[in-house]
Amino acid sequence: VKGFLMIMIVFIHSFQTIAGAAAAESSVHKIMFTLFMPTGACLYLFTMGFGSVFTRHSQPKDMVRNGIKLLIYQGISNLTVSYAIRNSITGEVAGSREVFEASRYSMLTFVNIFFISGMCYLVLALYRKFNVKLGGYIISALIVGIVTPFTKLLVSDNQALNWLLDMTFGGKGETSFCFFPYLSYVFLGYVFAKVIRKVPEDEKGAFYKKSGLVCGIVAAAWFVICNVMHPGVDGFFNYMIEQYRTPGLVKVVGTFCSIILVFAVAFFLMPIIEKWKFVYNKLCYYSRQISKMYAVHIGVYWTIAGFAAFYEFSVRDCLILSVVVLIVTDLLVQGYLKLTDKLKG
Repeated sequence: VKGFLMIMIVFIHSFQTIAGAAAAESSVHKIMFTLFMPTGACLYLFTMGFGSVFTRHSQPKDMVRNGIKLLIYQGISNLTVSYAIRNSITGEVAGSREVFEASRYSMLTFVNIFFISGMCYLVLALYRKFNVKLGGYIISALIVGIVTPFTKLLVSDNQALNWLLDMTFGGKGETSFCFFPYLSYVFLGYVFAKVIRKVPEDEKGAFYKKSGLVCGIVAAAWFVICNVMHPGVDGFFNYMIEQYRTPGLVKVVGTFCSIILVFAVAFFLMPIIEKWKFVYNKLCYYSRQISKMYAVHIGVYWTIAGFAAFYEFSVRDCLILSVVVLIVTDLLVQGYLKLTDKLKG
């Protein structure tokens, strides 16, 4: 599931980094985003909470270390060096500096999945330190979903404070993500992992049939109702993108059911996918290296943007370059892993 998610993240981010105005506003982008929005970053955080139950490194100090590491990744991913490198090699293109200057503030203050996952690790460390019971995670997930529509109203006239509030609650709307609303998915992932651990191996098929059916019906009903209340591609997209950053309780429930449905589908597809060794191994590889893949692919997109002098790519360009970026990112991560293995050796 995480491996397939990484592929879709690469495709969707092409429209959010290098696309021209026409491509960014295209139905292709909006439909793709809306279809995968119920999972996306939500699933990444859900599996993070899920994984915290199974990992050997589950002590508070381990989670704090992971949280700090991800926050460092966030800082590295904000560095905007591709434009300067490009100019030193090929020279400056007329008009490109203005585009770069206009986008530099947003690039430097941009926070993404690393920030929210790093902060969520720190929260998990606190919960583990104080030995919070399973019911506490469930109650916390519900509370976060209920209060998020109100906490996002917190804004300030002070620019620095407003940025911090935006990173935390999402009121200003400039940062890509805000960590507080996503705590619901982390807590629910933790709860689901505790449940699945109690299901015997030979009963998991029956478990996923029942849970997948129930959650599939709820997810489908939620999706249809949202579409009816916000008709049209633009209306549905605008509603979903708002709920993506600051989800209320209904969105949390809809996303949770969507994730369990995806888990159930993946469980029954696994025997088929395992026969396609290349595809199966790639999905597993992307899953294991998802943080590195995420960190690197954004840089590849910005390098393309820099060398193309911020050319406005079309829908077809974005789709083609998504494949290129996925391959390049894969190769860069493989090279990094080989280099670190040699250094360790």
